Amino acid sequence: MIEKIFRSFVKTVLLPIAKALSAVGVTANMITLVGLLVNAVAAFFLATGRLVVAGALILFGGSFDAMDGVVARVSNKDESNPSGALLDSVIDRYSEAVVFVGAMIYFYHLSHLLGVVLVFASVIGSILVSYVRARAEGLQVECKVGLMQRPERIVLLALGVLAQGIIIRYFSWESNGIILVCVFGFLALTAHITALHRLVFSYSQLNNQSRE
Repeated sequence: MIEKIFRSFVKTVLLPIAKALSAVGVTANMITLVGLLVNAVAAFFLATGRLVVAGALILFGGSFDAMDGVVARVSNKDESNPSGALLDSVIDRYSEAVVFVGAMIYFYHLSHLLGVVLVFASVIGSILVSYVRARAEGLQVECKVGLMQRPERIVLLALGVLAQGIIIRYFSWESNGIILVCVFGFLALTAHITALHRLVFSYSQLNNQSRE
């Protein structure tokens, strides 16, 4: 469902913007790097407990993650080349990791050990999701299966941060980060399930290829 919404968003909103940006010389690599900067700022606000702003910036940064690919396709540059694709993949990992670091610092200030552990587990899971796909595709197996891919992780995390911030700001409920604990617990679980799903899928595909 998120993928369908995302495709509609790309077609109706991002495509016209991408064409305009490409026309004035903005490249996909530029957008990728700006997205990293936005996520770094989001991580700072998250680490300092300004969650509403952090959640909005995480969503905003996620739009850059989508925009760079659209600009690359429109301009036939950057991400369409191997060097651009490599840069985009690596910066995406940094963008996600820096937000998770902000979340770790947030839970550290709350003295919430479980929260720190769940964020760390989410980091490992998200890295493995990307790694298994990259390793499989390096072995000529297309591997896009799984529930919790990057767009889903971004949306879930942003909504969780926003919800936590709204409850604290407008309802004065000091919940000790319970919503974010639940979000990162779900992220950690589903990310590792996705990584294992991709591993089993790719392993099966490779075995089938070896028998042919």
